[in-house]
Amino acid sequence: MEDNKYDGQLLKQALQTAERFLEKRIDELNALNVFPVPDGDTGINMYLTMQAATAAVENVTTSSAAEVSAKVARGALLGARGNSGVILSQILRGIAKGMEMKDRFSSRDFAQALHHASDIAYRSVTGPVEGTIITVIREAADAATRQAERGANLRQTMTAVVTQARQTVERTPELLPRLKEAGVVDAGGKGLCYVFQGMKSFICRKAPQPGEPGRAASQAKLAFPSTGYGFDIQFLVEGDNLPLDEMRAAISGMGDSVLVVGDEHLARVHVHSQQPQAILDYAATRGSLKDVALENMDEQAAKFRAAHQGKDNS
Repeated sequence: MEDNKYDGQLLKQALQTAERFLEKRIDELNALNVFPVPDGDTGINMYLTMQAATAAVENVTTSSAAEVSAKVARGALLGARGNSGVILSQILRGIAKGMEMKDRFSSRDFAQALHHASDIAYRSVTGPVEGTIITVIREAADAATRQAERGANLRQTMTAVVTQARQTVERTPELLPRLKEAGVVDAGGKGLCYVFQGMKSFICRKAPQPGEPGRAASQAKLAFPSTGYGFDIQFLVEGDNLPLDEMRAAISGMGDSVLVVGDEHLARVHVHSQQPQAILDYAATRGSLKDVALENMDEQAAKFRAAHQGKDNS
């Protein structure tokens, strides 16, 4: 396959392979999930987001990279779940940004798309924390650029992306003390690494390798509060001229792990807070709320802790 000959169907099938690759690793990623809350749902949230993204192009036959990536990004936004899933949706949005107006793309175009993905992922997070998924996408984008500038094709570039993503994931405990304390790597970062591995397996036409299983968090090392996490609140807001910056600032005053992403007509909101009704009441003044989901993180954290306690005692 010559460079500059990659199209939307290749991108679609690479992402479909990544979804299947991620599905097989849901439990592993859930077991690594200790940041920002030890609620054990990173794997399922990232998988559901990828599933929504690929479902949006399941019957799309166009070869346009721009059209396919735009539909993938839209599907991911609509179906994003959890903190890691919403950030993943923004990474896919960044890739779509890099594919705008392109029927076909080169390895250099793909590297540039990953830089857009990194930029948008960082901007989507209030108070970005290194040692997480955003570090992995940034360093993977840099690796892609280094390869593309040497004239590498997409297979070589994708191989470099996966290699760098693995190395960055292994470094995450040195960047984020909570991970080191729990004895794990970042779950979201590893999930993104698996997405890239799945894409690479299709692009390189190789069967995905199982890889090394991730280390689950040790209950003995989980010295985190058992309560006080509040609720995980997620919803869509539909409207006209949605003031995303204003909404982000207002919601940041009512919770943390805040993500307000999308455009002036549709926004996806994710926040952790003790006061869900206040956030919903505020958001309802800006547009129509849809797909509202509330999860009690104290209950999730208790289940996560109990599951690991059971493993330690077995």
